[in-house]
Amino acid sequence: MEQQQFSLEDYICMAEQGNPDAKYILATKYRNGEGVEMDKVKAAQLYRELADSGDSDAQYDLAFMLDNGEGIEMDRTESERYFKLSADQGDSDACLCYAGILFERGQYAEAEQYFMTSAMKGDVKAEYNLGLLYMGEYLGKPDVGKAKEWFESAADKGFAYAQSMMGSIYLDEKDMAHAEEYFRYAADQGEPTAQYNLGALGLSNQIKMSDEEAVEWLTKAAANGMEPAYQILMQLNAQR
Repeated sequence: MEQQQFSLEDYICMAEQGNPDAKYILATKYRNGEGVEMDKVKAAQLYRELADSGDSDAQYDLAFMLDNGEGIEMDRTESERYFKLSADQGDSDACLCYAGILFERGQYAEAEQYFMTSAMKGDVKAEYNLGLLYMGEYLGKPDVGKAKEWFESAADKGFAYAQSMMGSIYLDEKDMAHAEEYFRYAADQGEPTAQYNLGALGLSNQIKMSDEEAVEWLTKAAANGMEPAYQILMQLNAQR
């Protein structure tokens, strides 16, 4: 909703008169403590009034608060209901969240539909999750072609995990130039799997890289929790 410049008192007055835009803006102010004392209970109350009248933005915000117990009692059942209400109106964020719920429940075909709605609106996380769905056996036989299309779309938007997956796909295809390219994109953003793969490929001379740079990437990966990188570094130290 587009926010116009009014005073807090104006928003309160308009909200009391039933103006939905003012009510939503006021709810967000209470939620974040913007120009008013933070009151998440009041925020949730206003969001619920709007959500129950069909406002998709409020449905998503209320669902998020219920899901996290943000200032109100956590209620995952109600949270899911509001995520679905918002998602069924096409809200991209709600589609992503509701698809995640369905995925965790093992309802992969239904999850695909909601991820697709979000992905078609350009959400990189939804694109990445579609790639994972098609890459695995969630929907039957893996479809690497489809997975690659969605990973590439998310990767080209700068999503590090998708870039790392693209690197892995090209590595499997023995296309070392493209594998290195995508691993570098992801590694430069701190993605540990890409950092590990770069270091391991460099150390094994599968890509052109000095041992010093390879060790540097492995060190970064180990610092980010990649146990295989740590093991390689320990072996290298033992050989010295």
